[in-house]
Amino acid sequence: MVAKRYWMVALLLAISLSASWTHWLWMVRRANDGSDDPWGIVALMTIVALVWMDRRTLRLPSQRTLLATAMLTGGANVSWGMSPPILSAALALLGVAGLVSGLLPGRRPVLPLLMLSMLALPVVASLNFYLGYPLRWFCAQAATQALSLLGLDVTPQGASLLWNGQPILIDAPCAGIAMLWIGFYLAALFSYINSASAARSGATLAMATVIVVMANVLRNTLLFYKEAGIVQLPHWTHEAIGLLIFGLIVPVIYKSAALGKSGGSHENR
Repeated sequence: MVAKRYWMVALLLAISLSASWTHWLWMVRRANDGSDDPWGIVALMTIVALVWMDRRTLRLPSQRTLLATAMLTGGANVSWGMSPPILSAALALLGVAGLVSGLLPGRRPVLPLLMLSMLALPVVASLNFYLGYPLRWFCAQAATQALSLLGLDVTPQGASLLWNGQPILIDAPCAGIAMLWIGFYLAALFSYINSASAARSGATLAMATVIVVMANVLRNTLLFYKEAGIVQLPHWTHEAIGLLIFGLIVPVIYKSAALGKSGGSHENR
């Protein structure tokens, strides 16, 4: 019976994956065309690893799960060519992730798995395009306030800081998109590991967003002293400061997810 269940699980996954092959092909091409950072593979491999950890307790999904998967997959295929490919691929990923959640033991939460599946999309370039400048602008405004409290006469000018007639640019990498993606990833992963409820997972994601943005403001505030020449530091400290600050917020994200580490299947699913 166990072997039969494994074969049924494998068959359902194969059918679901093959039904959306056009979307997977698009994702592979997008990941290799140089327009985006291929970080989605990390999220995909994480989902595979999490499922593999529960491979001995996989179960057959309910009819409701199968119906939801079929509807999402059908919607993805129908919308292909009529909507942006990333939206169709998102539906396809949600369909597969929904099926996978139905295969896992009841104690495993669904929302973090869906969050990880969305991070598998090639979204970094889009985030940079739509959020890059607004985040840099906000960072300039907030860093100006912090530096003024520290006694420096700094004026925000778009996505730069004006000091002594010298513009200190907050460039694209300093927008914090990379930190934001990793923050989302950790929020999803920690929520899954701690079996956080849907409400706790959502709260952790929201908290991670806020704390990452504010951590990036702190990073750029500290980097101002180096870039303005006020403090002479080696070149490698630019990356080191960012890593140090991000390392400090990782435990905070974990603690937020761990606050929900109590639930059973009725709470998480």
